[in-house]
Amino acid sequence: MKSNLKIYTSFVSPITMQEYVKKNLLPIFIIRNIFNSTLIGKYSDTPIHFKDLAPSNALFRKNSDGLITKEEYSKGYALEMTDVNLEDIINKLETLALCSGASGIVLLGYGSNDNDCHRSVLREILNSSKLLNHRVQEIYV
Repeated sequence: MKSNLKIYTSFVSPITMQEYVKKNLLPIFIIRNIFNSTLIGKYSDTPIHFKDLAPSNALFRKNSDGLITKEEYSKGYALEMTDVNLEDIINKLETLALCSGASGIVLLGYGSNDNDCHRSVLREILNSSKLLNHRVQEIYV
């Protein structure tokens, strides 16, 4: 059965964090390591920190060091995502949204440019999964 959960993607910043809460969207962090962040470090290893939706440290480092192209990064991330059970992820997201009373969730990465961030690839994967009734879209504040 398809999920009716409304899922969006965006980037983490002090402004976006406040605005999404005002819009009744539950922030979900799709960043591997956040424990050192002054903004979101307190959410490290909590139920709203979905490390499984982040690229591996090795792939992220290759990308940030300029050792691979954007296309190689996207393909590498998509390949890593084949090991993730999207149905389980969506079920967990539904439960979190329900328990928090949120009208939807927003998957947050660090990259302010959507095309350079793994969330653009994740959005494509989720939209092609046939598990959702609503398309995942990037939103801006």
